[in-house]
Amino acid sequence: MKNIYWRPRAVSRPALLLIAMISLAGLLVVERWKVPQDQPYFEEKIKAANLAADAFAAVRAARVELGPPIDPVNDPAETGLIGLPMSLVTSVLGDISAKQTSANPNFAAVLVELLKEANVQEGDVVAVGASGSFPALNIATYAALESLGVRPLVISSASASQWGANVPQLMWPDMEHLLKQKRKDDEGKELPPLFNIKSIACSIGGNDDQGAGLTEEGLKLVEASIERNGLTQLRVELPDNLKNLPPLDAAIELFRANIDKRMKEYRDSAKGRPIAAYINVGGGTVSVGKNLGKTMFTPGLNTRPPRHVRQIDGVMARFINEGVPVIHMVHINALANRFTLPLEPIVAPPVGEGGVFVGIDYSRPLVIGVLAFILMCLYGFIRTDIGFRILRSSKGGSKREMHPEPMV
Repeated sequence: MKNIYWRPRAVSRPALLLIAMISLAGLLVVERWKVPQDQPYFEEKIKAANLAADAFAAVRAARVELGPPIDPVNDPAETGLIGLPMSLVTSVLGDISAKQTSANPNFAAVLVELLKEANVQEGDVVAVGASGSFPALNIATYAALESLGVRPLVISSASASQWGANVPQLMWPDMEHLLKQKRKDDEGKELPPLFNIKSIACSIGGNDDQGAGLTEEGLKLVEASIERNGLTQLRVELPDNLKNLPPLDAAIELFRANIDKRMKEYRDSAKGRPIAAYINVGGGTVSVGKNLGKTMFTPGLNTRPPRHVRQIDGVMARFINEGVPVIHMVHINALANRFTLPLEPIVAPPVGEGGVFVGIDYSRPLVIGVLAFILMCLYGFIRTDIGFRILRSSKGGSKREMHPEPMV
């Protein structure tokens, strides 16, 4: 026996309009009732940010003790991580806005996410180029590496740009050494050091990593900072057969030799183990490859060589050409916007604040419910005569909206 079912001759315009309105209302409901969702690696991020916050506090205490006084105008959050507008160890100009934004312990969580995206695992070897110009980011990087249990190989620079670690008695080598020392709590109980990271080498920094722009007195202060903290100074000199080159050619050869020296230091310290990632902090020319390299790489994680990478030479370019992911910590305000961290905070940001920890996502049960309701409406108006009965027009309606016809 054949079954008989009813189907409307055509879907009425009021029915289509009603379905459209229901769909629009469903969209508004889903958009209105979003729910907060923990981002991936939440526990690791919190651990790293807490460690960075403790390190910030230790550096702040040292700055208060050693002076000069913290400037509440240029360091409104009073972190102690914002340096001076100018000093004998200031290498180049700097951006105060970027320095203020970087003084946020939650950047350690950003580094955790970037390292995880680069597929860095516990026990991996990670190379780091740390700049005295961004001590807060150096600390955030160290905190992320310690929290993830990786093995860092750090080559740092001692001098700094404006507003960086340019207080002569508290330069980056001093901060690194401070954070590697045992501590005591309020009751005098001995605590382990915050970090167990020590640079494998430290350069003077400045233009071309040779201290260009520093006075003789400034160079002595930089070298004294490296020496008193027990670091090996990264020295590069041209071989005798190249010393008679024209000045420009000699500068190019010295720049290349500096890159070669850094790559060798990383390889030798890795002792045959593969380097899982390279982190560049700041705009050191040897690391980024002059100004062109600084802009050619994307802030954050880079997994593929940028276009025209052959036009530059630098530690980042060499690593990424070898297939090593590069994390480029520059354009700090742009990175802060990406992870919804505050720009130029006037109070110390609390740990756990920002989109790097918690994002806003759609409620899956609500989305499924709205979608199911829309599908039911479509079925009711198109596959059955329920919609026709609901919206049945008065007698004499248009032919398009006539009573459904029987189908066999």
